Amino acid sequence: MSSIDFVRIALLSTLALGACDPAPSSEPGDPTDDGGDPTGDPTGDPTGDPGDDGGVIDDDGPARRFFLPTDEPDNTSAPTVALDARGGTHLVYPAYAGGDAYYAYCAPGCAGTDDVEVVRLPTDGTVANAIIALDREGRPQVLLSSYLYVYYASCAGDGDCTDPSAWTTTKIIDHQSDRDVTGPALALDPQGRPRFLMHTYVAYLGIGQKAPETHWVTCDSNCHDPAKWQTHRISEQIWQSSQLHIDAQGRARVATVVTVEGEDGKPSVDIGAYAQCDGDCTKESAWEAIGLAPAFSTKLDAVAINPAISLALTSAGAPRVAMLSHDELGARSLVYLGCDDACTSTAWNGVIVSNSAHIGPGIDLELDAAGHPRLAYTIDYNIGVAYCDEAVCHGGEPAWDLAKVELGSEMDPDEIFLYPNCDVSAWFLHGPSLALTPEGRVRVGYQARDISGGWNNPNPGQDPDCVAGTDMTWSRLALLPGLDG
Repeated sequence: MSSIDFVRIALLSTLALGACDPAPSSEPGDPTDDGGDPTGDPTGDPTGDPGDDGGVIDDDGPARRFFLPTDEPDNTSAPTVALDARGGTHLVYPAYAGGDAYYAYCAPGCAGTDDVEVVRLPTDGTVANAIIALDREGRPQVLLSSYLYVYYASCAGDGDCTDPSAWTTTKIIDHQSDRDVTGPALALDPQGRPRFLMHTYVAYLGIGQKAPETHWVTCDSNCHDPAKWQTHRISEQIWQSSQLHIDAQGRARVATVVTVEGEDGKPSVDIGAYAQCDGDCTKESAWEAIGLAPAFSTKLDAVAINPAISLALTSAGAPRVAMLSHDELGARSLVYLGCDDACTSTAWNGVIVSNSAHIGPGIDLELDAAGHPRLAYTIDYNIGVAYCDEAVCHGGEPAWDLAKVELGSEMDPDEIFLYPNCDVSAWFLHGPSLALTPEGRVRVGYQARDISGGWNNPNPGQDPDCVAGTDMTWSRLALLPGLDG
């Protein structure tokens, strides 16, 4: 059955999670503090110092961090990153407002913005979610979700994907704002055919909420013909922020956040969950699912934190899940969970990687070639990668370390202010997407949001006070060597 069972959620959500918060010296706290450098290096050297006790970056090459280009000046949102077998970096990132998204490619040896080639993908309306998947030949397929439509974009089989003429972008679904695609919910089956998860649009504060459903959406051929896409309901619940994987046998594996209706008049709750399908995934009966832990979200931070969950599979196909969770008092935490067998039962274990009150928007989990977890997340609007090199990282008391990707305080400050009486600015980094090369080198894309503010008004009553807000927002990429455990 595909509906998440509330009783099983209640049982598993009380699972004792061991705490393994990285040492304070490796936690990027307030970036204005000397201790805010997650490498433990007070000099703020972006490459780290291999002699430090905190998580560091191996000194096998320079770390590089740069903004991602657009064909014309444009504000953009967080990118999604994928690597092909040759080490080429593929990305897709939406324009921040007004429609369109960008596909970008940086060949092996990528060193900076000038090495990135970019193609604009046109849409009507702002793209809220942009997802990329690579086939076995490393050719990209892209899904773009806006408030009204879902678009599918692909590069011609014999074309140069950095040439705009090689791309076709097609509006495949007009859902009239009734549905949504959230999270990296696109994957390709072993034949390279696209599948994705779509759910009922989540109404703000539940006002006007339509019937909850989740759909499995498929296309087997000629996918730029909208009639070739088929939609199949697989649940009477909303599965949001989903990450979809399809293994070599064509079996679907999903980490998702499920809205579970409360009983006896109690409010609904969001639960992180794992779901799988080993048969005909167009049929609701083929799906099995289990709840894992309460999902954390808030609209009250400087940047809203949506429910976040991420899935990776070991070489044996065992699921590993990271998610933003919370305790009984609502305090946020970053949780890592794993299961090796019978994973739609209660055979899961988990640990708390961090319970910092500064955990921010977005996470992404990958496993290295040895199956060790690398977990990108936002901490106090800086980007870090938590990692563990032990045999078992989801149970007992494993040692997790934290390496810096980038601190907003180390970026060159913006000196152009768009609003009257705003004279202070800071970079807020969030929404990381992680990819690893076969050698374990780290690629992280994220959003860099420049927020300005001010406290002084020399002409009160005549000039308006400065209202803190976003001056500009760009997509950013960090290319880092491997992690030194």
